[in-house]
Amino acid sequence: MKIRKELLEQEKISYAMEHIELPEGGVDCSEGCNPYGFPPECAEALKQFDPARLGPYPHSDVLYDAIRDFWKEQIDVEHHNVLLTDGSISALYIINNIFDTHNSVVLGISPQFTDYYMHAEMIGIDYAPYQLKPQYNYKFDASEFMSMHYIADTFAYASMPVKSYNFIYIDNPNNPTGQCIDIEDIERIVRGALKKDITVIIDEAYGDFMPKENSAVQLFARYPNLAVVRTLSKGYGLAGLRIGYIIAHKELIGYMKKMVNPYMVSELAREVGAVALRHPEFVGKSKADFVDMKAQIREVLTPSTVRKLKKHADAEYEEVKIHGASSGHLHMAETLDTNSLLLLYHDNKDIKLYDEFLKRKVLVIDGYDFKGLDSNSARVRLPRMEEFPVLLQAIKEINKL
Repeated sequence: MKIRKELLEQEKISYAMEHIELPEGGVDCSEGCNPYGFPPECAEALKQFDPARLGPYPHSDVLYDAIRDFWKEQIDVEHHNVLLTDGSISALYIINNIFDTHNSVVLGISPQFTDYYMHAEMIGIDYAPYQLKPQYNYKFDASEFMSMHYIADTFAYASMPVKSYNFIYIDNPNNPTGQCIDIEDIERIVRGALKKDITVIIDEAYGDFMPKENSAVQLFARYPNLAVVRTLSKGYGLAGLRIGYIIAHKELIGYMKKMVNPYMVSELAREVGAVALRHPEFVGKSKADFVDMKAQIREVLTPSTVRKLKKHADAEYEEVKIHGASSGHLHMAETLDTNSLLLLYHDNKDIKLYDEFLKRKVLVIDGYDFKGLDSNSARVRLPRMEEFPVLLQAIKEINKL
């Protein structure tokens, strides 16, 4: 059989699991979906759904209408600017497949969402990542990314001098660190890419955990080279329904529609997804708990002291909490506190964090599953608040190893 050579030559790396094997009494901090589930109104929508609608192919516009209403304060999103997809992974695969992959390269970030760059490589696209640096706590530097000076060495090493960028892929917030790139920096990247005829994919799978004002959706009308990917799997906890969508210029969406199944996203999923988008307050409550949990983790890893400071000579003293030096050997990478994700890494390169957490009945994602990381790091998805003490105790113990 004439199988694509990339499929024959490469092994796929993915942290997606067919089965969750959680120790008895343990806490799942691995899967990226919202630990609090989905808005309760979605359950009511399921009860009221007419089963007869499952017979015909899906034609409902209710999800399109909900998406337009969801973004109306930022930008007007028309039907032709949206492509519904079976989750955000499907959306990324669709975008990759519309471009000429001959001698092409995608510029990404390392570490970032594994399944994206694995798919790119499997269809013959070379992946050239910008490496986030542990000495800077894995913080993204937009100016360094824009300069792309590091790419010359990457190309020389990979013998790719004649290849050119087809597109840039950025997950924002980043998976696994959970950090958020400011919209001003995203626009700088998109604007610079447009000058070089490069398409930019902004994967906002975890976008509901950052301010809506920071979404690249508000930029798509000005930049025809931009595609923004969203999903209801994370913030809205509907991973099992597989609801995603792409927002882009109508011409770009038109090319994608030539390549896809015209009946993406079932009638049931459209109905329930539309209900979820009408209840952003559900995500807001989850975010408040994540802020609290990350504050407690930070307090364990870098204990704070309270100092009285003046902003200027005439001001009254005010108490300010200042985090000090590390209390042990475990560190939390740059992260957005409202995001459910965080990356922990240990000073000892021989420590396998996945195993250490599993010993303490906490299931996480091994850092080895991300390009640019090793097993002395782990991605953690925060649990429900009532389960958090198990995770926090594990962090306290591993911090002292």
